[in-house]
Parts: sequence; structure tokens; C-alpha cells
Amino acid sequence: MSKGNFIVNLVILILGMTFISCDFNEHEVTIISGEITNPIGNTIEISAQDISIEVKINEDGTFRDTLNISSSYYNLAQGRERTQIYLEPGYVLSINLDTEQFDESIKFEGKGSENNNFLKDKYLHKEQNPIDIISVFKLDEIEFIAKINEIKKSDYEFTNKYSNIEPHFRTLELKSLEYSYLQYLQRYPLYHEFYAKKTPVVSDTFMLPLNEINYNNEEDYQMFPTYKQLVISHYQNILETSSNIKEDFNELIANKSTTIKNDLVNQGTYMLSAGNKKNKDLYDILIQLSNDSTIVSKLTDKFNVLSKLEKGMKSPEFIDYENFNGVNTSLSDLKGKYVYIDVWATWCGPCIREIPSLQKIEKQYHDKNIYFLSLSIDERKRPKYNYEAWRKMIVEKELTGIQLFADNAWKSKFIIAYGIDSIPRFLLIDPDGNIVSGNAPRPSDPALVELFNSLDL
Repeated sequence: MSKGNFIVNLVILILGMTFISCDFNEHEVTIISGEITNPIGNTIEISAQDISIEVKINEDGTFRDTLNISSSYYNLAQGRERTQIYLEPGYVLSINLDTEQFDESIKFEGKGSENNNFLKDKYLHKEQNPIDIISVFKLDEIEFIAKINEIKKSDYEFTNKYSNIEPHFRTLELKSLEYSYLQYLQRYPLYHEFYAKKTPVVSDTFMLPLNEINYNNEEDYQMFPTYKQLVISHYQNILETSSNIKEDFNELIANKSTTIKNDLVNQGTYMLSAGNKKNKDLYDILIQLSNDSTIVSKLTDKFNVLSKLEKGMKSPEFIDYENFNGVNTSLSDLKGKYVYIDVWATWCGPCIREIPSLQKIEKQYHDKNIYFLSLSIDERKRPKYNYEAWRKMIVEKELTGIQLFADNAWKSKFIIAYGIDSIPRFLLIDPDGNIVSGNAPRPSDPALVELFNSLDL
């Protein structure tokens, strides 16, 4: 072989290896492209557990991007519309949709399209065949089990009739269905009591399937929203009910499931509340679960605030909050009577749902030694939910009692002093201005009447 031919062949070999390398790398990324009709804004958002990617939409509505992501379910959002998609390295997926008929118009083509067209059909099928959750959870045990088995069988049959989806994706879908079934079991005691208005009666075997779950599976936690909800609810229940939190969390503390730990710490932060006798144990466990110094600092600050809010301690004050009746009111103006405070906002759905129960309680105790005070933390100039919305809602819902508007929404000194980071929140203060409860029962909770009846009202 001549030197010239050797060089030519070497160049061809290198170029060939380059093409092979490029082709190989293409299978390590995910390529998405397509066209959006009537786009809202100029981006598409692809998101999952800790991932959020913005894909730019061109002026003509087209888009194309190369993503370095792992195999998982993702949310695809455009404007306020969103849908679930499934992506893997190696997918070359075309996505076309019209935002004015988002779910109906979305169409997938290319590698990965079969799995995603299945997800689209599944969503539309559920939308067209909704499950009456209230009726399901009102059922007694035997009828409930029969009903959720019927739902599970129907979902399995729907999934298995799609012969063209990839085998490993079918396995994922069937596993997700199993987690959905287990969610029904986990939620039954609470949901049945809420919807059927009676304490559920279940057999010893009812909850056994939940005992078989591994609640520390990081891979499934990141893959399946249904499993994630099972895990969070499981550990929240332990935090709320366990008599030995430290022992019950030993396994999770030793586990390397960092995502589960971080999410649980974020959720647990809201469980730290004034008057909670488990605050110290909760704080200790959350500190052990967290490896984030910023979160640890936040937890410590909140714990220190709550330590000053024990029963019998002097209540934090608010001064000269605007009263709906046109004057200013301070907490000190109300000394001599108990004060039941509802911290709420016009944008808070759970707050609004408590209003009928609050009105009923007010009537029941209207001639007793207690004031009923509602404290709005709406922002004064927020576009929709604001000062004017507060005044309007008071009139429309015929709210009674003392109606006050906080001076600085969430940043009000009174709100911060009580460590309030979620609403509705209810407080009870005695005639001397001391704390009875920094986290009193809601008006809809029978425990509130029990608490009132235990006092000298």
C-alpha cells in the first residue's frame, strides 16, 4: 500500500468513526420538534421532579430542541395547558397541537410516538369516563373493594388493548395502575369519614397490601406520581400519629433516598406548628433527614419561633389593623373575652369552605364570652385577590364577627410571630391575652366545640 493510499484510507476510517460516533451520541439524547398552533407565549416547558426545561417556539410556531434527560414521565406545558408525556434517550419525537383544542389536537409522530399517543388516549378516556370519587369513597368496605377492583380491571384492559406500545413502557403503566389501586386503599379511612360522615369500619386484612410496599424506592419515587403520593402520605401519617417518631424513621434516615428525604422535609416544615406537642421530635427528625444547610436554618428559625407559642404564654400582638367597619382594631382592644381568630384570604379555597361552619359556630356562641375575628392576609394591590376583593366577599357572603385586613399579608409581624406559613389557620387567645392554642381546631372540626365547652365561656 502506497503512502498516499494509506493516508486516504486513514482519513476515510476517521470520518467513518466520526459518523459512527455521531450516530451513537444521537441515541444518548432526546430530540423533540413540532409545531404549535395558536401558541401562548414563546416557550414550551418540559418538567419532572427536579427538572424544568424551556424550549423556544419560533415565530412560525415551530420548535426543535435536543434534551439530555433520563427515561421518565414528564409534564409538557404550553400556556396554562399541560399534558403528561414519556421521554427516553434516543427518542426523536414530533409533537403537534393547537392550544385552542389542546388535548384533542395533540399528535405524536416519530420514535416514541406509540407510547405518547397511548398516554393521550388514556387521558381522553378518563376525561370521557370520569370516576365519581365521592360515591366510591362513601361505600362500605366490601362494596368499596369490589368497585376499585372493577376500576383496576377496566384500566388494565384499556392498557393491554394497545399492542404497539413498547413492552417496558407497558410494564411501567401497569405498575402505575397498581400504585393507583393502593392509593385508593390508603385514602379510604380519611375519605370515607369525610364523604360518608361516619367512622369507617374495615377488616384486619383491608390495609395489608399497603404493608407490602417499599416506601424507600427512589427510582419509583422519581418515576411514578402515584407512588410519590403514597410515600408522602405514608410518612406524613407517621409524623402525625406515631408515638415513637425516631424509631419509625430509622430506616428512612439510613436510606440513600435523597429526593424522598428532601420532599418530606419540605412537607414536614408545615407540620411544625404552634402548640404541637411533637414539635421537638418533628424538628429532630427533619434535621436528620436534611442535608441542606439553608433548610436546616429555616427549620431552626421556625422551631425557635414556635417555642415561644406554648399554651399560657403571652400572645403576639397586632396593632391598628383596618376593620371592615371603618375603624382600626388592635388585639389589646379585645381583652376581657376569648378571641377565636381565623387567618384566611379570598384566594384560599379551604378557607372559603370553612365559612359556613364558622358562621354556624358564631351563631351558637354569639352570647358567650368570645369574639370571632377573621384576619385577611390578602395583598392590598394584588391584581385579582386584593383589598377590594376582601370587602366584596364580606358583603356577598354576609360575613359577621370582626373582619380585619392585615397590614402586610404574609409578612405581617403578627403572622410571622405565629410562624404561619399555610392557611386556613385558627388561633384561640384567652381574656388576658394569653395563648390557649396557636393551632386551634377548624370550625368544621367537632373538636372545636369540645374545646369551647371546656372553657368558661
